[in-house]
Amino acid sequence: MIYVATTSPRRIELLKQFGFDYTLVKPCKEKLIINSKQNLAVQKAISKIECLQIDGLVVAFDTLIIFKDRIFEKPKNIEEAKSMLYDLSGSWHSVISAIAIKYKDLIKAYFEKTFVKFAKLEKNDIDFLTSKENVLDKAGAYAIQGYAALYIEKIVGDYYNVVGLPLNRFKKILEDDFKLKKSDYLK
Repeated sequence: MIYVATTSPRRIELLKQFGFDYTLVKPCKEKLIINSKQNLAVQKAISKIECLQIDGLVVAFDTLIIFKDRIFEKPKNIEEAKSMLYDLSGSWHSVISAIAIKYKDLIKAYFEKTFVKFAKLEKNDIDFLTSKENVLDKAGAYAIQGYAALYIEKIVGDYYNVVGLPLNRFKKILEDDFKLKKSDYLK
């Protein structure tokens, strides 16, 4: 069994769907020293588990979007969500998901990067997307597994990374770096 520091409904759903044997724990309050846009997701994931004193393997995740050297996290309001979608319209962006794992006093961090191209979005498309689902709890104001799928032209990389949990990479880390067998982390 592993301990997972998350409140993300999408990550919890994926963990359940694929039979992970886990216990949810409350993440630490994030504290950040931003020294690199590329490392922000990693820093945030690490900060979610640093304060936890649990006897076992603890994992946290964080996902963000980088568009033209700008970071898109969760929008603060609908206007910011619409602005993000307008910017992403007709363009490529990258999705970075970080995985931080704490075992005993050691913390290791990893990240996965996927490239996504949106179709050209008209105002009515953006209004549709922002009215159909809660875009305020999603980095970049969209969920690839939601209505935004209607507007995704291409993806290069791990689909589940865009959802927020790069399953293949996570499995490899557990098995290769932490020497777990499937029976150690799957039901």
